[in-house]
Amino acid sequence: MKILVPIKLTYDVSQLKFDTSTNTPLLDACPKVIGDADKCALEEAIRLKEKYSAEVAAVTIGDTQEHYRIIKDAYAMGATAGYVIKISNSEELSVNIVAELLASLYQKTGPYDLIILGSGSSDTHSSFLGALLSAKLGLPIITGVDKLTVEDDKVQGVSTMEDGTYTFNGEPPLIITVTSEANEPRIPTLRDILRSKRMPINEFSSEDLGVEISKIEITDVKRYVVERKRIKFEADDEEKMKEAVEKLIESLKKEGVI
Repeated sequence: MKILVPIKLTYDVSQLKFDTSTNTPLLDACPKVIGDADKCALEEAIRLKEKYSAEVAAVTIGDTQEHYRIIKDAYAMGATAGYVIKISNSEELSVNIVAELLASLYQKTGPYDLIILGSGSSDTHSSFLGALLSAKLGLPIITGVDKLTVEDDKVQGVSTMEDGTYTFNGEPPLIITVTSEANEPRIPTLRDILRSKRMPINEFSSEDLGVEISKIEITDVKRYVVERKRIKFEADDEEKMKEAVEKLIESLKKEGVI
């Protein structure tokens, strides 16, 4: 069994701070990590490696030292191969170009039985990548998986949605997107970390993959702030309390809450 796991270098949003005067994020001060859902995808692949002696290839897109570091992190968790698609300013790539790059890598280094990736990145949350890969490669997809089971080439994914829990079945080759609720990713041991430093990282360029690069322009990033109405309804006796309640209900109706 061969498994491809795309991982993305994202800001650690749990440590992201903002300039309160402008509501702009202080990105330079925020560490970068493998996205939460991507790390869960990698954990699922490594569990299959341990169960079926699968080959697990991790791939990321970018050209900074941090991109190479997260491939080393993937090795430390248990990946058996690592790829970096060298594109400068990779955060400016559209999700469609990302899908084209990954689809081309799949064709060059595969075929793979499974592509397992996070259902959405920790920064943009677009959740389009799995679906675009499915369309470009002509492979079926199971999305938003909270629980993954693979037995005798039969794949079962359980997805919890707003209106209930759904169970999907499929057979490789197959694309699976997992949520950050799918598992608890392992913490590599010191021995695993030291071993990962000796593992090779294979490089590809956009020319190697035959993909013409176009980029989008990021014009601004700000924190979304909901201003409080700061409306007070005061009452110091029963009669005024009734009036205050009526005013509150009227205000909620105007806001469309009720």
